[in-house]
Amino acid sequence: MSDALRLLRDRALRRYWYGRVLSLAAASAALVATPVLLYQQTGSPLWVSALVAVQGLPYLVLGPVAGAVADRCDRAALLRAAELATALALAAIPAAALFGPVPPLLVVAAVAVARTAFVFADAANFGLVPALAPPGRLAETTALLFATSTVVEMVGPSLVGAALALLPVPYAIAAGAAASALALACYAAAGLPGAERAERPSSGLYRDIADAAHWLLAHRPVRSTIALGVAVAVSQGVFVSQAVPWAAERLGAGGDGSVAGLLFTAWAVGGLAATAAVPALARRTGQRPVAFGAMWIAAAGAVGCAFAVGVPAAVAASAVWGLGYLAVVLAAVVWRQLSTPDRLRSRVNTAARMAAYGVGYPLGGVLGGWAATAAGPHVAMGGAGAVVAGVAVVSLSGLRR
Repeated sequence: MSDALRLLRDRALRRYWYGRVLSLAAASAALVATPVLLYQQTGSPLWVSALVAVQGLPYLVLGPVAGAVADRCDRAALLRAAELATALALAAIPAAALFGPVPPLLVVAAVAVARTAFVFADAANFGLVPALAPPGRLAETTALLFATSTVVEMVGPSLVGAALALLPVPYAIAAGAAASALALACYAAAGLPGAERAERPSSGLYRDIADAAHWLLAHRPVRSTIALGVAVAVSQGVFVSQAVPWAAERLGAGGDGSVAGLLFTAWAVGGLAATAAVPALARRTGQRPVAFGAMWIAAAGAVGCAFAVGVPAAVAASAVWGLGYLAVVLAAVVWRQLSTPDRLRSRVNTAARMAAYGVGYPLGGVLGGWAATAAGPHVAMGGAGAVVAGVAVVSLSGLRR
């Protein structure tokens, strides 16, 4: 905590951090409230499924473009523009509610705009964070931001859910739009270092994407960080998709979801522990040993979940899995940031994020469902551990060669 407070003494970083918290709060409001509103208006699970699909598609489709745009232009201006687009998109929903039922297509379109803006904001953030971090403190700064994200993602949906019990759904979405507008104000007040650090190439956008791909193909260590990220994202997809059936079928929990909620909380607590441990370990050993060591921790947690037969053991194994998962992500992100030239950071990191969360995470969900159907959710958990361990071995042997 003291390290975080020292980091936040920097005025620009502190105001940027305020903006990130508010932006994440806005995302929580949209994540929880828009499906509720859509189901209230239509009574159709199909509409809600379409909304969930729209939430995931922008990163998969626009990730490389967003990275190239962020490397070509003023990253701070791009971040502000993305936050403005999010605020306006979310505000359109409560504005429409003033005149009657909100059209379902408007809800889906607003979420599509907000999620598209998020992709471009994420690309800008990857380039901005190394410029904002105090000298030699990139690992600590990254850990602070990941810890903040974890806490908001744990607490935010619960608070929004509680608010929905007291307020009409459009009010909660309006609060999200207001949070996004306040985030924009924080970014504007921070004086973020965008223009002087961003590249302004004369080549075309698609040439920029190809250049980043060629650079990635030539740099095995950075490719290894992406492989590690994809592997743990696959394992996360398995955990998220199988926690509920695992709790019900293997742990003998009831159908109210309380044990599954406990497992998700344990995973998040393990992730918070990683944000405290990784910077200290990385200062002693470097990012690479931490990333590979954490792969084995994640694999051990997954295998522990496979063999857990009681709730206490399952909670402990979930926490270990979450610890290893976020430790890999943190160490790999910082390792990649330090290994990538500033002119390529947005492109390379959005490619990594797209591979992990556009491919690895949904692939984990699909493979976990298939394995659970064939042999049970605990087998899917063990398979996730085997995937993580296997990728660790292959990546490390490739680096040694």
